[in-house]
Amino acid sequence: MWNVLKRALMLCLAAALFNGSDFDAAWGNEPPRPRIGVVQFPVASLDPADVESAGRIRLISSRNIGLSEKLSVIPIDVLDKFIADNEVSILKLYEPDEIGKIPVDFAQYLVTGFVSVEEKNYRVKIYLLDIEKKDFVFSEEALVDKKDEAAFWESLKNLTGAFLEKLDNTVLAQVIEEVEKPYRIGDTGPAGGLIFYVKSAYGDGWRYLEAAPPEAEFDAPWALELEGAILPNDFSTSGAIGAGRKNTANFAANTYVFPQKGSPRLAATGCRLLDFGGYTDWFLPSKDELMFMYSNLASRGLGGFRGDAYWSSTESSYEYAHFQSFREGKQFFNGYKLMPLAVRAVRAF
Repeated sequence: MWNVLKRALMLCLAAALFNGSDFDAAWGNEPPRPRIGVVQFPVASLDPADVESAGRIRLISSRNIGLSEKLSVIPIDVLDKFIADNEVSILKLYEPDEIGKIPVDFAQYLVTGFVSVEEKNYRVKIYLLDIEKKDFVFSEEALVDKKDEAAFWESLKNLTGAFLEKLDNTVLAQVIEEVEKPYRIGDTGPAGGLIFYVKSAYGDGWRYLEAAPPEAEFDAPWALELEGAILPNDFSTSGAIGAGRKNTANFAANTYVFPQKGSPRLAATGCRLLDFGGYTDWFLPSKDELMFMYSNLASRGLGGFRGDAYWSSTESSYEYAHFQSFREGKQFFNGYKLMPLAVRAVRAF
């Protein structure tokens, strides 16, 4: 009986000393979650209503990031007091000396942002600042309806959702959920390629994206010219994560461009017909998938990529599609479809 009471007393004491993730980490249940704070979002307006909305956007962003339970969110009042006490300028956080005022034991990451007014909408852009690296890791933006309350909330939910998706694959994939995930960024996948994207949970039939090895790479145009027309065109491709497989399937449905096996004439069909590493479920990545392939593999010297332009499966117009330079990492929307570029297939599992 005494042992039970003693353990209960110890648990109560620990609960009083630790918050959320720190409590779990202290008992060895999970690694400590990175600490993150959402600072004030400046707004390009003197209208009190716009200033109030910028404050709401900050509060909602902080709340949504906290709900993910992947980070330990610093309460806004605690963060604001620290900012004031240490005379940190929100508008100068791009300067290393200003970032240096924030110790990494207080916060590992900060979310900064900016709100601009565009007629009936707010354009909200949020950035992730890595305190230790003293650099911005990535950004995400969205249009938020000023008048429609339901649309306002939904837009912010989608914005923070996209933000957390990027966070999960540029930062958190390497520091949390290590036991749960059998594959990490840079690991060799089942087909012998490298893992370059990891979703926070299994869904829609997949959790991991694997890039084919360099020996499976080929050059091909995006489309062909048939009787004066560039085909295919206007088949509703998407640039989102998870869209490459569907884009490629839609492409292959165009029977007039689908070649016989062994003669990959086009980027998407070449991926569709690829038989490598014991798998035949390869596809041409979407533009966002291609970006993660570059940032998580090529920019780190992994995967044997050339410093060339690579096709995505995301169309931009009748004549053009999105591609990415693997030399400097920039994406372009004006790749002429008849131009042969490098192709690196992807599979999802």
